[in-house]
Amino acid sequence: MQLEGKNVILVGGFGGIGEKCAEAFLLRNVKSIIIFDLIANETYLKYLQETYKNAYVDYIHVDLTRSETIKAAYAEAKEKFGLFDVVINAAGVIDETKIDQLVQINLTGLIHSSLIAMENMSKAKGGNGGCILNISSTAGLNPEELFCIYSASKCGVLNITRSLAHPLYFDKTGVRFINICPGPTATPIINQVVKCFSNQYFDGLKDFMETIDKQTPEAFAKNLVEVVETAANGTTWILQNDTIEQLEFDVVYGPVIPK
Repeated sequence: MQLEGKNVILVGGFGGIGEKCAEAFLLRNVKSIIIFDLIANETYLKYLQETYKNAYVDYIHVDLTRSETIKAAYAEAKEKFGLFDVVINAAGVIDETKIDQLVQINLTGLIHSSLIAMENMSKAKGGNGGCILNISSTAGLNPEELFCIYSASKCGVLNITRSLAHPLYFDKTGVRFINICPGPTATPIINQVVKCFSNQYFDGLKDFMETIDKQTPEAFAKNLVEVVETAANGTTWILQNDTIEQLEFDVVYGPVIPK
């Protein structure tokens, strides 16, 4: 996909990785980028608008725990710049002391966002098709004893994205669905892990978190944009330690699609 001249929606665009993703897309000369988030970062929004004057940059409020605000945000975005080509679902939280909120933001809100975006982008509904990229995590690839709830939410992201990439949907909509699974990244969310940890059975988390390698948000964002440009529908990518690696899955069970 050639990103120049494209319209991009970035859900969770004021987070630690979201802001760097916004800049990475703007460096590709996209036509516009609209950031969906709960609270506006007016200072950063102004910085983007003044730095990348050839692009339209705006913010729309969304609360991922309330599906009606997600639907309203997409309707407002469509009214502002018409058809959009790329959606990045980048919002995420790791506070396992608030289980319902974590699942609502990381998984349920992402599902609503993906389905509403696909409906708006679908070639069958007058859209251009395009790309929806959902951010899972390496913690969602396997059972994760330290972050059980976060891991479960990210595993859900992995599977909803792979499911929506099936030809049953893609052949009608023309919308690619792609997963990326970041490894540890140096963002504010990872610095809050110890405070948000719900597992009472492990005492050494603080020391453990200090020992793991973390990629920079800038390197992550650069690689994410490359995946959007080049990755095939239904693929999953690990972005870790400033590298990109495609993940292949073994099919253990294949459901039968009625003909």
